[in-house]
Amino acid sequence: MASKTVTTQVIKVLRRNLQQAIKARQFDEAEALLMQLKDEDPLSLGTRGLELEYFVVAGQWSDAQILAEQLLRLFPQSARIQYLAGRIYYRIKNYRLALQYFEESNSLHWHWRALRWSGKTQTQLGQFEAAERILLGLVTEHVSINIDLAWLYERRNQVVRALEHIEVYLKKYPEDAFANVQRLRLVACTQEPDALSEDVDTLLELDEEVPAEMLPAYIQNLLESGQGHLVRKFVAEHSEQIDEQAAVTLAWICHRLQAYDLAVSLFTKGLPSRLSDVKYLSALESAARHCNRVDELIEQYEVLAPDEKRLYGRVRSLKKRQGK
Repeated sequence: MASKTVTTQVIKVLRRNLQQAIKARQFDEAEALLMQLKDEDPLSLGTRGLELEYFVVAGQWSDAQILAEQLLRLFPQSARIQYLAGRIYYRIKNYRLALQYFEESNSLHWHWRALRWSGKTQTQLGQFEAAERILLGLVTEHVSINIDLAWLYERRNQVVRALEHIEVYLKKYPEDAFANVQRLRLVACTQEPDALSEDVDTLLELDEEVPAEMLPAYIQNLLESGQGHLVRKFVAEHSEQIDEQAAVTLAWICHRLQAYDLAVSLFTKGLPSRLSDVKYLSALESAARHCNRVDELIEQYEVLAPDEKRLYGRVRSLKKRQGK
């Protein structure tokens, strides 16, 4: 009896320490504690749930998805497992499935975080009114929701309103790098097109680097005003300075505004890290067809296919369309 009590206490201590390590993002320590906990209590919901949480916070998404599928079968009534599954499927951009898990988590045991992620997911799905109702209902008690509302209003092209929410968020979290980048991008969007172009042109004349946050609005303004030749010149001259994330953002703008040759070049820069993103690949292939660069894309796919086997199928499909 005493031995069982000691074991129970050990498990409690290990769980508490593991939770603290995960929260502090001390992953080496968390991994060691997880191994100890699995030795003491390998099959319980508590242990398996913490293992899943560790994978999610550590960004081990492949391991997380495999474990989540197991745990959803074993513990379907666990709100925590449902919530973590939602986080995983949100990360891999299966937003409809993510929303299903967040809503199921809340039906089992309401928690504002699961509701928040429901709102974030509905934003990604374009269900803006539903997302707005959820997020506005949470923002008065949770300042962090302002960053989600900023993204929602940016998606709705309500830039001024988005900027207002970012400013509120930054008063509480002034060192948040992501929010500061978002703020700069929104400020650029509120500038008059001529003023923004003048600012960027001045930086270029001084041989200064143009902040990545200014580029989306600058490129969009040029394309919308029929100055695609200036965009092509800019991209050709500054391609090395445009990082991957900025290139992807610009690629979507170029694709939407039918500057397909630019979209292909910019999408290609982000391709190696997005080989499993079906929406991304479909947009790239569509752009390549519009500007007759499918053969070039096939060559790139064939180089990358050993890292993502599903590309072989896309190569076959592209060749078939080309009549090869």
